[in-house]
Amino acid sequence: MNDRIFRFGLMILLLFAIIYLGSLISWFFEPLFVIFRTLFIPMILSVFLFYILKPLVAVLEKKMARTWSILVIYLALILIVTAMMMNFVPILQNQFVSLTESIPEFIGRIQQQIQDFQETDLIARLQLQGLLSVEELLVQFNSLMSDLATSLVNNITAVLGTLANIILVIVIIPFILFYFLKDREKMIARFVSWFKPSDQNHVSQVLVDIDKTLSSYIQGQGLVCLIVGTLCLVAFWIIRLDYALLLAFIAGLTNIIPYFGPWIGAIPAVIVAFFISPFTALITIVAIIVIQQIESSLVSPQVIGRKMKIHPLTVMLLILLSGRLLGVLGMIIAIPIYAVLRVLITHLYPIAKAKFSP
Repeated sequence: MNDRIFRFGLMILLLFAIIYLGSLISWFFEPLFVIFRTLFIPMILSVFLFYILKPLVAVLEKKMARTWSILVIYLALILIVTAMMMNFVPILQNQFVSLTESIPEFIGRIQQQIQDFQETDLIARLQLQGLLSVEELLVQFNSLMSDLATSLVNNITAVLGTLANIILVIVIIPFILFYFLKDREKMIARFVSWFKPSDQNHVSQVLVDIDKTLSSYIQGQGLVCLIVGTLCLVAFWIIRLDYALLLAFIAGLTNIIPYFGPWIGAIPAVIVAFFISPFTALITIVAIIVIQQIESSLVSPQVIGRKMKIHPLTVMLLILLSGRLLGVLGMIIAIPIYAVLRVLITHLYPIAKAKFSP
């Protein structure tokens, strides 16, 4: 027992020593960090798309070669994207431009409501007592809006650089995805061959379990986002909400973030509804709550199933921590990465236990 604790402690000390030495020669690892930052997002997006398209490739592969199956899917995606560009993108663009142009009007309404609120007896008494200054609030609000506009103008170069990076990622992803879909067995076999022959079967089983976990989560979550977006679109059209397609797209897209995503996506819809009338905002909130209850109670358990078996508190803590470290991308990939680590620990723990047992 003492020998096992000693060896475990020695491994921890060795790990800290490696981290310390790495901090002393950070210049040596800087090129590696640059490579990691450059490839991280394209690889992550390619993996997501791989698990979404893999079932389609498997179906078409029964009738034609895999390469042709992938090319047929690519051609279909090009046609679909082109049709969307011709039909839905102009609508989204018009709604986005209209929403942007309406921001000054929204700000003016807020200012008017603040001024109306200022005229109430309660606010007047608070101002007389020096507890509240609405004029100061208005000045701070106008200053905030001015600073925001100035910041957007000053950072136009950074925005253009980000746009160029996004275009580069969009160009690279199809090539990475093609080889993922075409040569996945070869890649797995090459990876397994790095291990000793006695360990290769176990490594293969670990990879199979990881594949099943990621497949069930990514495919299921993608379908859930589509269902939620469609339900929101129908609800917003019934409510006669402005910018219904754009707001439903945001609601469906943010649903990829568990727990927090649905409420993040609901904020724009509620804000737009509030400027129609408070009653419309109330109806919108009720509709979103109903849709989220349908999603959490009926859709997600059936689509994703209970395979993940992660406690809700664990999910919330993971999302908060990953969001703090990596932003929105961290909130999206937190659960898949946690699931992969759990599979690895499940398989490696018995091996480590046997190895370190006296």
